[in-house]
Amino acid sequence: MKRFLKWTGIIIGSIIVIAVVFYVIVYFSTQSRIDRMYNVDVQTLVVPGDSASYARGKYVAERRGCMGCHGENLGGGEVFLPPGSPVGTLIARNITSGKGGIQYSERDWIRLLRHGVNKKGKSAWFMPSQEVCHLSNQEMAALVCFLKQLPPVDSIMPEKEIKPLGRLLIFFDKFPLFPAELIDHHADYQDSIAPQVTPAYGAYLATSCQGCHSRTYKGNPPLVPGQPPVPDISSSGNVGQWSEAAFLTALRTGKKPDGTQMSDAMPWKYLPYTDDEYKALYAFLHQAQ
Repeated sequence: MKRFLKWTGIIIGSIIVIAVVFYVIVYFSTQSRIDRMYNVDVQTLVVPGDSASYARGKYVAERRGCMGCHGENLGGGEVFLPPGSPVGTLIARNITSGKGGIQYSERDWIRLLRHGVNKKGKSAWFMPSQEVCHLSNQEMAALVCFLKQLPPVDSIMPEKEIKPLGRLLIFFDKFPLFPAELIDHHADYQDSIAPQVTPAYGAYLATSCQGCHSRTYKGNPPLVPGQPPVPDISSSGNVGQWSEAAFLTALRTGKKPDGTQMSDAMPWKYLPYTDDEYKALYAFLHQAQ
């Protein structure tokens, strides 16, 4: 019996030591990614200040889902991980210049949007820069024009935090927290891209879908607890069986062809696409394999 207890204690102790050593590896691996400095070459753009450019930039922000996360006034609010979550705390922050917001110059905005890097030189957290970094220079300049003129909103959000479970998910690439790791920091971008009802233009627009539906558009497990799985919107999923008219109706009204309501996780209310833009998205997704 004593020998059994002795060996049981040795085994349990060994498991604890291995677990501690493994978590130390996980901690320092994830912390090195959190602390990594990115020395990126920030593009110089001529950012306009006229009302037409402001309106264009607002449209780009709406179309790219900025309001879906940061709120209609961009004062923050979308809760990805609530305080008390075992994964951490992550809430879309106030991106205006009001209390609790940020003070970003044009250069800071371009660095964040093109590279996913904040003004401290580190990767932003969960900011989908990899979905908007490819915007044409014209659209990016208009977007920055809009963002730098946002009316200040006083809104203080809880500080972001990552907990041990979150670190484990990051370590095993189950939680893509760092957009700067996903971006080609030496890419060149087109000056302008003409809207067309083509799969190519649909692909340009569809990058905004990748954050939820994955880079292959084949869906994901629930992104946060309590939400349903993210559906496959490629040609192999249910959406691939919809007609163009049904696709437009679903994204205009939130009603799927079978009469059921889309999940609230799908920000269809915040997507002001034109019919031609939706048709371009449809054309692209119906050829996405």
